[in-house]
Amino acid sequence: MSDLPKYLPLSQRPRRDESGVSSDWSGRVSAVLTSLAALVDDLTPDAQAAVHDDLARLVWALRANRRERFVARMRRHEPLAESVDLVGDLRALAALARRRPLGDLARSVVTALDVAQAAGTTVDIDPVSLGAVAVARALNAPLPIRAVLSGVTLVAGDADWAVGHGPETRAVGAQIVLFLYGRAGLPEVVPDPET
Repeated sequence: MSDLPKYLPLSQRPRRDESGVSSDWSGRVSAVLTSLAALVDDLTPDAQAAVHDDLARLVWALRANRRERFVARMRRHEPLAESVDLVGDLRALAALARRRPLGDLARSVVTALDVAQAAGTTVDIDPVSLGAVAVARALNAPLPIRAVLSGVTLVAGDADWAVGHGPETRAVGAQIVLFLYGRAGLPEVVPDPET
């Protein structure tokens, strides 16, 4: 028999129970929105005003149905949510029992990282959410980012995931996601804890 299967990406994974795997990311979206609301609550009024449009776009996108999102994409313009209390809206969306796709998680994670970066602070996002968003983006990234990923493997030093092909470079997971979404340059290398 040929040894070709050992070079296929999924053929050598250890077998385990995957009956709990789901395409519903609502729990993780809720966690990210809760962390984002807490972060925005702690910002000064001027800092909140600086990130208002990012939050309003996120609230609109998470409330919109498929048709509204499609129309917005065709117009190449995402409307802003018209709300006075965006933090309250984030908390309400976090509590909403609604099935959420990976795109909603990606939108929430990237907005949370953008807001944290603008505020000069960090936001608490679990490593699984960061990894899922990073892997999904690596598969659909624009050509310049895919070109980088074809020559280097970005390994999250604070989690157990990696994207790319080539020599390994360790970096902070949040910085990898910001790079993949074009929000920052290549992330800073962090030292390997084993050395």
